Amino acid sequence: MSRAAAKRLAYFGQDCTDSAVIRRVASFHAAGLQVLGFTFRRLKFNRDYRPDWDNVDLGTTADRQYLRRLGMLLRAGWTMVRKRRELRESDIIYARNIDMALLALWGKLVSGSRAPLVYEVLDVNRVFSLPGLKGAVARWVERQVLERSRLLVVSSPAFISEYFDKMQGFRGDWFLLENKICAAQLPDAPQVEPSRPAPGEPWVIGWFGTMRCVRSLSLLTQIADALPDKVRIDLRGFPTETGLERFLEIIADHPNMVYGGEFKSPQDLDRLYGGVHLAWCFDYHDADANSRWLLPNRLYDAAYHAVPQLAAAGTYTGRRVEEQGLGWTFPEPLVPDLIAFLKRLTPEEWAERHAAIAALPATHFRDDSDIPALVARVLSPPGAAGAGQSAFARSQART
Repeated sequence: MSRAAAKRLAYFGQDCTDSAVIRRVASFHAAGLQVLGFTFRRLKFNRDYRPDWDNVDLGTTADRQYLRRLGMLLRAGWTMVRKRRELRESDIIYARNIDMALLALWGKLVSGSRAPLVYEVLDVNRVFSLPGLKGAVARWVERQVLERSRLLVVSSPAFISEYFDKMQGFRGDWFLLENKICAAQLPDAPQVEPSRPAPGEPWVIGWFGTMRCVRSLSLLTQIADALPDKVRIDLRGFPTETGLERFLEIIADHPNMVYGGEFKSPQDLDRLYGGVHLAWCFDYHDADANSRWLLPNRLYDAAYHAVPQLAAAGTYTGRRVEEQGLGWTFPEPLVPDLIAFLKRLTPEEWAERHAAIAALPATHFRDDSDIPALVARVLSPPGAAGAGQSAFARSQART
């Protein structure tokens, strides 16, 4: 797509400091789109980041402070009125999460924009899978968004099969956009990977990213206690649920647990994954719903760097690990099996799994062409090629 004929995209994001938001905008730019962002900011991590795209700052919000977020959304509604010309000139309106989709719909209304709306869901928020009135109201609101969207974008097929299909009765067009590493963000010249520790004890386990799973922290501390000389656990990112102070207090009692602070993705991934033997890919933040269905960033980050993964059996992440041979999965109870595995793991077994992952196509884990395909789908006439592709993808989600 030439710059002269570049399509305009209005991107609505919940947090301009979020690496997934930054990755998505970089992918849109690489596909030749002119992007105007409408984004909030959350003061959790990456606080000093300033968007390198044309961006309308909608203010600062916080996790779970719903009344404050409602007030900020209402205030942002006036911004949509002021920016109605820019919205009217957009060819695509793309919204991440339900609150941004509602804001985008308001923007379409006040601007008279005829641009198709794309609704992106990278996690199914817990409220949508709740029983009772609260969950029913949330799902009803989301159905209003779905009915007014040209395309639903999800990061895991299980979101379709287990939630949108079963719980929302969704039959519209959707597109799978996995949490792969963005090729456009990778350096032009390959970075020199640090010298990985030789396979063998102590086995180094890396838990990198948004550390929101409190149970994972508990499991890792139990493993660290049980195997003080056989395991080292490297932690990088930001602990959103415990808070940093409490997180540091917990790991302070475990000399073989090391926290290295925040990191930038994908810029620091070579260094992080080049220094570990195993990647922690368990998630129990929403154990009965989203955590069972998601395919997290760390799955792709680890596999791209040929690091074998540890994951929970019976989850969609575990299924992908098993199908592609990306590591090992474990049923409940986890701790005894994980400890026994780490005791018996041999350098030869690790090296064999590492080599098998390295031999897989990089495009399994790196996004080279997904965004252009998505844009083509959005801009194609409704009911054209997209319908057949959606039906095929739906059958894949159910297998």
